Amino acid sequence: MLNSAITQAPASWELEFDWHLTNRCNFLCEYCHPQIRHVLNKKHLTEPAPELVVQRFDDIGKTCLVLMSGGEPFMYPGFVDLCVGLTRKHYISINTNLTSDDVEEFSRRVPPDRVAKIVAAVHMPERELRGLELDTYARNYSFLRNAGFDVVSLYVLYPPLLGRLGDDLATLKELGVDHVRAKVFKGVYEGVRYPEGYTDEQKAVIVANSGEYTFNRPYMDGMLSFKGQACTAGVQSFKIMVTGEVRRCASVATSYGNFYDGTFVPSTANDLCPARRVLVLSQCLSYLVEPPEVPADADDDDD
Repeated sequence: MLNSAITQAPASWELEFDWHLTNRCNFLCEYCHPQIRHVLNKKHLTEPAPELVVQRFDDIGKTCLVLMSGGEPFMYPGFVDLCVGLTRKHYISINTNLTSDDVEEFSRRVPPDRVAKIVAAVHMPERELRGLELDTYARNYSFLRNAGFDVVSLYVLYPPLLGRLGDDLATLKELGVDHVRAKVFKGVYEGVRYPEGYTDEQKAVIVANSGEYTFNRPYMDGMLSFKGQACTAGVQSFKIMVTGEVRRCASVATSYGNFYDGTFVPSTANDLCPARRVLVLSQCLSYLVEPPEVPADADDDDD
C-alpha cells in the first residue's frame, strides 16, 4: 500500500479495513445515509466480543489499519477494550460524534501513536435538538488533542445548514476547535442529488470553508465514477459490514467471506472497478492503481 485513505500519506500498515462495527447511535441526523438512518440504526444486532475481533485481525498475520464507524463506535459494547486490544499490533481510526463519557478512559488507555486519526463530527442540529452543549464537544476535542491524538472536527455541508455555516465555524474556533473539515453532503435533498446539485454560489462557499478536507471540489466536479479502472480494493483494502461480511468497498458488494466467523479470504488480483457511482472518493483515489490527479485548488493541508 502506497498511501492511506485515512491519512493521505504513506502507510505504516499493510491492509486497511473500513468497519461498520455497530448500528447503535445516539443521534438520528437528517442527512445520514438513508440505508443507515432508516434501516441499520433500527436493527441493533449483537456485536461480537472485542476479544474475538482482535483475534480475527491478529490471525490475518499483517499489520492493519481499522477505521471504525457506524452508528457511533463508542456505543459498541466494550469499545475501549476493543481499541486497546487492536492497538497492540494494529492501528485504528475512529469516526465519532464525541459525546461519550468514555473519551477520557480511551485517552488514558489507548496509545496516540497507534491512532491514525479521529474524525469528530459536529452535527449541530442533533446537538441542539438533544440539548447537548457544544462546550462539551469542544472539551473532549481539546482533551484528545492535548493527549497527542490527531483529531479533526467534521461539519457536513447539508444544504439547509449552509446559511449558518460561517457562524458555526466561528463558534467552533472560539471554543478552541482549530482543525475543521467541512465535507459535502452526498444524497438527495428536495429532489436534487448532491454533491452535483450545489449551486455555483454554494460551491464558492464550500470551497472557501473546506478547511482540511481536500475532496470537495472533485466531488462537486463530478469525479464520481472509475468504472473499468484497476483497483487494489479487495486485495489491500476492505469494507466490513455490521454483520461481519467483508466486501470489496462501500460501493461494490463483492464478498470475501465473513470476518467474524473466520471465513474471510482476500482477493489476489487488482480487479477492475464495476461501480457506476462511488461513495467514498478518498478511498478510490488511494486504492486505484492509476488514480487521476486531484485539481490543485482542492489540495489543502490534510485528507
